[in-house]
Amino acid sequence: MDRSTSDTAARVLQRVPGAEALRSPRTVRLGHRCALPPATRRAGFTLVELLVVIAVIGVLLGLLLPAVQAAREAARRTSCASNLRQIGLALTMYADDQGAFPIGCLDKRPVGSTTQRQLSWCVFLLPYIEQTRVFEQFNKSLPYDAAANRTAASRVMPLLLCPSMSRNAAGRVGPRTDDGLGAADYGGLYGAQGIGLQPGNGTMLYEVATRRGEISDGLSQTIIVAEDTGRGTSEDAQWSNGQNIFDVTTTVNTLQHNEIWSDHPGAAQVLLCDAAVRPLSIQLSMPILRALGTRANNDIVPGDVFP
Repeated sequence: MDRSTSDTAARVLQRVPGAEALRSPRTVRLGHRCALPPATRRAGFTLVELLVVIAVIGVLLGLLLPAVQAAREAARRTSCASNLRQIGLALTMYADDQGAFPIGCLDKRPVGSTTQRQLSWCVFLLPYIEQTRVFEQFNKSLPYDAAANRTAASRVMPLLLCPSMSRNAAGRVGPRTDDGLGAADYGGLYGAQGIGLQPGNGTMLYEVATRRGEISDGLSQTIIVAEDTGRGTSEDAQWSNGQNIFDVTTTVNTLQHNEIWSDHPGAAQVLLCDAAVRPLSIQLSMPILRALGTRANNDIVPGDVFP
């Protein structure tokens, strides 16, 4: 086939519908040597593109992680408030049945003695927090740390533990103190210290039960239980130990040893005598904190004290 014939055949094929599809993808022109198409470019990321993607993912993670952590802490704070609320309901039912709130510490030990029972308010609250079996196992005629009471006293009580607790004192091992007994992250309030204040001006006292009528400052303005998280054996953190009561002597989150202390950012949660749960800012002043800690000191608590 000469060149003119080849060109004529090509023009005819161009006029035929679908003829282009019949041409071999490997043929460059009819009558000439077939040539292979250029190598197909392989799809993929360049190094620059990969670095950009990694950078974008890093930025997104940086934005999302704080939000996730904040959401988790909000859930833990809600769970902690729920614990305190249930304790408040139990205290209310106890007071309805017994005519007063439980004794903070029954049969306190003198310094150096180990024979006194030193039973905590938590022991007497057990039937009201669905722990009747543990209450029955606990021999109330023996010390809280007696061998016969060890099985009951070593029980971990999730209701008495703050889920945000992270800063452990030296004598704390998870949900227990290092003597193997169950720990509590909530302590009863014995009162507040300050010029002109008498000891035992709170609601959880030694050897004496406080009646609601004695809280003249108002049930909604008086703390009965507060967070004091992460304490160990030397801080009397055992829930069965009657020394799980304390005075307010300084501002929130200043001392971990028997003071209001919490791992929630910016605040600690407290239970009032009317069973309401409220957060206390770490910026709260001592005069207001003392007013909240005393039951009958004729204090006036500002209406905006709770966030």
